[in-house]
Amino acid sequence: MTWLGVLVLSACSSGGLPDAEPMPSAPSDVTASDESVLTSPTSITVPNVDDLAAPSRPGYVVHASAPATPIDDRLLGTNIPAWLGPELIEQQWFLDALSTSGVTNVRMPGGSWSSVYGWSSCELGVDGCVWDGAIRPSDYARLLVDTGLDGMWTVSVNETAQSAAALVAFFNGEVGDDRVIGVDRNGVDWGTVDTWSTLRAQRNLAEPIGIERFEIGNEVWGGRPESGGSSCASFGWEEVWTCNGTEYVVGNDEHDGYLDIHDAMVRIDPEIEVGIVGVPDPAAWSDWGAQVIRAAEGSFDFYIVHEYGFGETPGADAAARRSRELWPGVVELARNSVPADIPIALTEFNLVSFEAGDTGRAMTQVMNAVFLAESLGDLASLEVGMANHWNFANGVTESGTDYGLVDISSGSTYPAYAAMAAWGRAGSELIDVTRGADVGASRLHATRRDDGTYALIVVHAADASIQVEVGFEGVGPITEASAIGHSAQSGESTSFDEVDPDVVVAGDALTVELGPWSITEIEVSFGG
Repeated sequence: MTWLGVLVLSACSSGGLPDAEPMPSAPSDVTASDESVLTSPTSITVPNVDDLAAPSRPGYVVHASAPATPIDDRLLGTNIPAWLGPELIEQQWFLDALSTSGVTNVRMPGGSWSSVYGWSSCELGVDGCVWDGAIRPSDYARLLVDTGLDGMWTVSVNETAQSAAALVAFFNGEVGDDRVIGVDRNGVDWGTVDTWSTLRAQRNLAEPIGIERFEIGNEVWGGRPESGGSSCASFGWEEVWTCNGTEYVVGNDEHDGYLDIHDAMVRIDPEIEVGIVGVPDPAAWSDWGAQVIRAAEGSFDFYIVHEYGFGETPGADAAARRSRELWPGVVELARNSVPADIPIALTEFNLVSFEAGDTGRAMTQVMNAVFLAESLGDLASLEVGMANHWNFANGVTESGTDYGLVDISSGSTYPAYAAMAAWGRAGSELIDVTRGADVGASRLHATRRDDGTYALIVVHAADASIQVEVGFEGVGPITEASAIGHSAQSGESTSFDEVDPDVVVAGDALTVELGPWSITEIEVSFGG
């Protein structure tokens, strides 16, 4: 195995779920977990925002007339794991919270559970589902219909090609389509497209759901040696049949590989996009990325990477810096590995990877909101097209932390929810900003909406308030400006206070006071 960079042992786990109704507890023999060991690149030079040249005027300068960077709305994705159960995701508070969170798309059925989740067994209620109380594909389909969100499905790499094709037929097929899916290598006859689209219609989902993106496998490189063989790491966690990148792509005598699964799926729906499992550094994990890219050349639509900020609870100041330290190197390594027209899909990320390592419960605290707000801004500036935060709802783990944006036992939101929602209200273009030397521990992300208004997101990660000026170049005088925000006394706070900062306008500039450990949204309109 080749190791480059600094090794960060990482994992993402549900731990145990609360017993409170209506949320069922996971049975004791099921571990709802998604673990990863990722490499933090050290070969990339990342500029420190404090070293950037100061503008000729104080505070921030928003260069409104400079070329803008489009923000792909698929950047605001999340994960909804199947262990939450159908009863929870059908509750009105859950639907309302999801709909107002800023989230645009949902990855299903949940990290490592994807490797052991038998989609057809779950839908039909027969042996092989992983857990009788898991969310079924039809439950997910109904969630997407009820919220209007886009979906993304992680196909188990342990599936046969025909099983994966039947899944596409279930979600996207038309009733009456008599195209034959066929018999798989295990002798199972998967019928026709109509077989599965009719089953969907019987669930009161007559129209195709239209899921556009599928990924084949979850962190396959992290397989358990008991199931994946000698090329797997001794501490592997994924229940997969190989840890060899080339074999994952081409298959072997007993298993269909990525190419067979991909081809069977796109025969059912040629419009779907299919992603391949990668790693940021192609040489890591026994050359996994290089093998995958070479073997699947021309047959994947996006390249999947997962990354987490820390392996254990960080200090608040370190959490506030982590986004700008981490993402430029991760994205550059991944982007340099694949053709220029292949998007990078960060389908899992969060502040702390190991739930057992987050003994300080950082992911339930304001520092995680700061990390998420900064990450979305930095990923947008790096032109990352797809990202799925891990995750929207999870349940409190054995260490007491929670990966979710909402608490499933109370329906309340964690501070990070405010970060996602703020970006959901932002514009569709990212505008260039110059940072002055007098803005302290704050960072400003400027966006422009389609109607010409500007939505600024300012993150301030310090214990004291600060007053900053924001000027605009290339637009007329400000006609209206208002601000809303969330603030806390420290990065370790477990809740935000909602605040209404005063905004003072003078010509083409405004001044606003940023509260301690705050995320402030400023809306600005201009005259002709």
